[in-house]
Amino acid sequence: MKITNQRLLPAALFVSALQMSPQPPSEAKTKASIPPRFEDYRVSEVFNGQPSPPILATPEQRMFRTRITDGVSKGWGVLRDGREGSTPGPNFAGHYIAIQWGCGTDCGQMAIVDGSTGLVYPPPFGGKGKGWSYFHYPARFIYPPQFQVNSQLLILPNICAAQTPVCGTYYFVWRNNRWHEVRREPMSLR
Repeated sequence: MKITNQRLLPAALFVSALQMSPQPPSEAKTKASIPPRFEDYRVSEVFNGQPSPPILATPEQRMFRTRITDGVSKGWGVLRDGREGSTPGPNFAGHYIAIQWGCGTDCGQMAIVDGSTGLVYPPPFGGKGKGWSYFHYPARFIYPPQFQVNSQLLILPNICAAQTPVCGTYYFVWRNNRWHEVRREPMSLR
C-alpha cells in the first residue's frame, strides 16, 4: 500500500495542534505586554561612601548649581521610598543621586549625579539644546518619577515633555551613562 502526502497531512496537523495547545492565561502573556519591573534591571552593588561633589561643567548644570549641590551634599530633593531625605547618598542605580525640584504648575526638573565621580547628567528628554531638565505632567495626572537605589529602571508616569512624541508613561534604563527607552505606553487625556 502506497502512502501519499495527502494521507499524512491530517496526521501532521493533529500532531501540530497538540504541540500548540493553548497555554493558561497567566503563561500566555507575552513579555511585550508586561511593563518593565525594577527587579528586571537590578544593580550588583550600592555605593555607601561619601558622595563626590558635583562637577558642574555646562551652563545648564551651573544654572541649577544650588539645587544640584544641596541634593548631593544635604540630600535635599533626593527622594527615597517617595519621601525626601535629609542624608546624602545614592537613591538610583547603585551609585547615582536623582535630585528633583519643581518648576511651576505641573512641572518637574531633575538631575542625575554619579555619587562616585561627581559627573552630572540630565534626565530623559533633557540636556543641552533641549532645555536642561524639564518634564511636564498633564494637570490631572501628577505622578513623580519612580526609581530605586538597587535598579537601573526609571519610570516617568504620565509625562508630557516638549521633546516626547506622545504623552504617556515612559520606561528608561540607565546603562553606560546613557538613557535607553525600553517601553512607552501612550496616555489618553480623556
